[in-house]
Amino acid sequence: MPSNEGRGYVLRRIMRRAIRYGRNIGLTDPFLHKTAEVVFDIMQPAYPDLVDAKAYITNVINNEEIRFSETLDHGLRLLNDGLEDLKAKGQTRVPGDLIFKLYDTFGFPVDIVQDVVRDEKNLDLDMEGYDQSMEAQRAKSRSVTAFAEISEAYKNLSVQGVIPEFVGYDTKTFESKVLLIVQDGQEVPEAGSGQSVEVVTEATPFYGEAGGQVGDSGKITGPDFEMSVIDTLKDPTGITIHKGDIITGNIQKEQNVTLTVDNTLRNATECNHTATHLLHFALRKVLGDHVKQSGSLVAPDRFRFDFTHFSQTTAAELAEIETIVNQRVRANIPVETVEMDAEEAFKTDATALFEEKYGDRVRMVSLNDFSKELCGGTHTGATGDIGLFKIIEESSVASGVRRIEALTGGAALAHIQNTAKLLDDTARLLKERTDIVPQRVEKMLTHQKSLEKEVDLLKVKIASTSVDDIEADVKSIDGVKVLAKKVTVDHPAALRDLADRFKDKIKSGIVVLGSVAEAKALLIVIVTKDLTDRFHAGKIVKQVAAVVGGGGGGRPDMAQAGGTKPEKLDEALEKAYEVIKDS
Repeated sequence: MPSNEGRGYVLRRIMRRAIRYGRNIGLTDPFLHKTAEVVFDIMQPAYPDLVDAKAYITNVINNEEIRFSETLDHGLRLLNDGLEDLKAKGQTRVPGDLIFKLYDTFGFPVDIVQDVVRDEKNLDLDMEGYDQSMEAQRAKSRSVTAFAEISEAYKNLSVQGVIPEFVGYDTKTFESKVLLIVQDGQEVPEAGSGQSVEVVTEATPFYGEAGGQVGDSGKITGPDFEMSVIDTLKDPTGITIHKGDIITGNIQKEQNVTLTVDNTLRNATECNHTATHLLHFALRKVLGDHVKQSGSLVAPDRFRFDFTHFSQTTAAELAEIETIVNQRVRANIPVETVEMDAEEAFKTDATALFEEKYGDRVRMVSLNDFSKELCGGTHTGATGDIGLFKIIEESSVASGVRRIEALTGGAALAHIQNTAKLLDDTARLLKERTDIVPQRVEKMLTHQKSLEKEVDLLKVKIASTSVDDIEADVKSIDGVKVLAKKVTVDHPAALRDLADRFKDKIKSGIVVLGSVAEAKALLIVIVTKDLTDRFHAGKIVKQVAAVVGGGGGGRPDMAQAGGTKPEKLDEALEKAYEVIKDS
């Protein structure tokens, strides 16, 4: 049976193909969620839980359809342009790099590319080229994890059944014995000043990176040496590894040492970790019980929290979530932890993460009766230690998964103070009170847009003055009127409007206009309806655009293009006469 992730992938593919076929028969508005409601009614006797989940499921389907419709429109436009290019060049094979670009850059599914091409005659797909591009991307992005190649030294320690004891829940300073020193992947008996090493001790107060919480830093000292611990990791067998540099003296195997965690950084991390539990509670309270943690990163300076939800969290919802968390912070609720058998813990109402691996014994972290989670991380003694909670960003991670990034304590206060300073500085520049700034900025933007429209109209008006006197610019090529002219407009819409004016003026013929805007060349070709059986605007503009280092395409009667070599625009317009003569 496929996994939840696999089933989700298959269902998403089915939905997306249904959306495309719906588009083909004229269903431009979301419709799949309505068909799902019919399924609820039919299946309710066998699956009564569907009724309770109806709102959530229909929202997920509706949001997926809206989101994918945007991808579909954009992808189909790019694909059709690409197919036009191929046909213009007389090619019959869709390149693998184009298929991959549509998928990798624009999120356009390969199976829909296959469906579109299947409807086309005399075209096939270069799937081998696509597979090669995909494999090259995988090789490029394939990251090497910290333990891709586990040192034999750690394997030997693990075989002996050695798992260093973690004592960091109760203390941040502890004396222990050095079991292992590793340098450049090899076990060494000692290491000296200036060398980078990895150290394993019998017991440690250092938390090794796990469950989203970053590893501790600090120092390891002895009678005549000091080591700066930069990071603390765990290998797959659970061995805690202290990574760092020897500052002074020598460290030796079997030596007794003192391990001291950086108290400031650990405290900040604990504040952030406890805040994730408060945030999880607040999200479920505001957004609904469907919210579940889907990943996290807990560091000293910030934290992020991924959660399942079907749409963007609104500003009002974020404000309510923030308020709830800060209320619990001010209540200074004790953070209680208890260790118990995993089997017993799973029978409680404590939240367990699906992706997390739990041993025979687990820790349950409780905040009164509103939050109980199985968590192996470190936490504050009470919620009041957090001081302040501030959300700084909400974003999408994947379909149905959102992310909140937040700060606590001093970092949250500094963020608020900096934001207040920016507002004060802006108010000072505008010579307004801070509470008036939004209205003033909105008014200025509205005025700016109005001025931009006036400027655009004036440019078009100036450019249009030449419409009435074009006889001298029109050439006759095999009895067809052709106007290739450089004009002054700064965006494609204005160029298209001007080209229509010239077309209306010549009645029958071909209009080719070019302009320079923002260091780029803009081109448009219009062929009057009576000539589209002889000339194709898309093919003409493609050849003309090549002169200015660009490309484009379009319909037989109208096509636009751009290029990166505006200095060759005059040459391109001259080329237009040659292309039309050879058409």
